[in-house]
Amino acid sequence: MSALGFVLGIVLSIRARPELVSDLSYGPLVALALVAIPITVLLNAEEFRLSARLLGQEVPRIAAAEVTIVASVANMLPIPGGTMVRVAALKAGGARVRDGTIATLLIAAFWIGVALLYAGAWLAASAASPVADLGIGCSIVGGVVLASAMLIGHRMFGKDEVLLGLVLVKCGLVLVDATRIYLSMLALNANGTFIQASVLSVSSVAGATVSIVPAGLGIREATAALLAPLVALPAASAFLATGLNRLVGLAIMAPVATALGLRKRT
Repeated sequence: MSALGFVLGIVLSIRARPELVSDLSYGPLVALALVAIPITVLLNAEEFRLSARLLGQEVPRIAAAEVTIVASVANMLPIPGGTMVRVAALKAGGARVRDGTIATLLIAAFWIGVALLYAGAWLAASAASPVADLGIGCSIVGGVVLASAMLIGHRMFGKDEVLLGLVLVKCGLVLVDATRIYLSMLALNANGTFIQASVLSVSSVAGATVSIVPAGLGIREATAALLAPLVALPAASAFLATGLNRLVGLAIMAPVATALGLRKRT
């Protein structure tokens, strides 16, 4: 059902803006596939290594990259697949399921806080009131979520340097996500700006929080389309850009995850 909604959204967006797909620019697509997505993998791997360190484990970078690649594809399942893969990997390293789950949820809170702060700040700086006021409100909520998560992390784990490292990695991931959406806009010749892409980047959080839908399929794109008018961007452009970002990411990650799975079976 979610796949049908995603495809329907793509079809309606193309009907509204057919020029976006009639003449793709391949340079930004190459940069998205060969630069931005690998950077996302590296940052996700570093995030997993830090989460393991939070629980007293040391995970090699290659092993961490394998976990994050498999987790990203597992998110396509109609369950919180990515979370389950990460928790299972932490458990295999000796952590209790409870501790691994708490660490994973704490990192998710960091992501929500950073994303709301980042997108809200751009919205507040680039729009007129009352939209700017909405951006300020998002930033305040993001700051509260981030500060609360840091306090909880300090009380539970007491490893402030690791917690700060996780926040910095999340900052990098949000920035790269905005860059990926911007590259997708460039590929579609949608005349979007990095500021607009930065505001739309918060849609990834909305998609990730709806775990009953595989990888937030269609939710992220629909959220981006709803946010688009706030930054004077056509909804169809936002939907197609975030959809293209997803499809390119899946095209790169799925074969790698499959190869990793087959290698472990042999």
